[in-house]
Amino acid sequence: MDSGVLGVILAVALAGSALAILLQLVDVVTGHQVRRAGRAAGTRDRDRVLSWAIAVCSVVLVLLVLGVDGAARLLLDRGQLLWGALALVGLVAVAAVTALLAARALRRPETGYRVIREELRAQVGTRISKGRITDYRTWLAAIDDRQNDLRRHVVAGRWVRAIPVVVALVATVAAVWLTVERAAPWWVAVVSLCLVIVTAWLAVWGARISLARNLAIHAVHQKQRAEALLVLDDLERKTPRKVAGLSERVSRALAILREQQGQPHDPGEPRPQGR
Repeated sequence: MDSGVLGVILAVALAGSALAILLQLVDVVTGHQVRRAGRAAGTRDRDRVLSWAIAVCSVVLVLLVLGVDGAARLLLDRGQLLWGALALVGLVAVAAVTALLAARALRRPETGYRVIREELRAQVGTRISKGRITDYRTWLAAIDDRQNDLRRHVVAGRWVRAIPVVVALVATVAAVWLTVERAAPWWVAVVSLCLVIVTAWLAVWGARISLARNLAIHAVHQKQRAEALLVLDDLERKTPRKVAGLSERVSRALAILREQQGQPHDPGEPRPQGR
């Protein structure tokens, strides 16, 4: 393979490995904090979402700066007005989509077990209809389904953690190849090998912290779910129930009362049966 192509692959892989290590550090630090918060309160990991939003937006900002520089070169140096204008429009669209996604992630309301538990506790002491009870049970089932989706996301996250290791391996292979061909100094291969070790260690560490975090949050969620079910069952016992034959009994009592008062009996109402 051409040394120039290998050099480009090595540079891109080294830059990607450095960026991946920064993201892995964010994952490890925020995961450790959320694990402690999950054991204490089980709240939604807003700090983790904020940290990832800052990291991703920073990466996108750097890429946008490079893209704007390329678009400016197309417009000013090469005189390609069409492609330069299209590149600028595409960069603006990428910036707008990134901002919208970040705002949506940060402003997403909490809809978990804690929210439904607090709302059910607010209904304690009141009598709610049977339809409201059904709505609450449907809401609880929807939260359970979303928890199953989160489990699939956890499995996908384990595969994502292997990406930095793969990128570092690509950099190591390119560095060793260039070193053998004497196109790069030996320390480049050593640095690439160290990147493989560091990314693998951070991936394993992040996976272990992720597992502990998920177990801690799952335990708190199950406790909140059990408390919500207890309150829901108590509210269901207090719901007004329809008594079988109540209207017929009322009609018979009214007919007896009319007969005792000497009032004429309505032919449309059933006469009381004598015992």
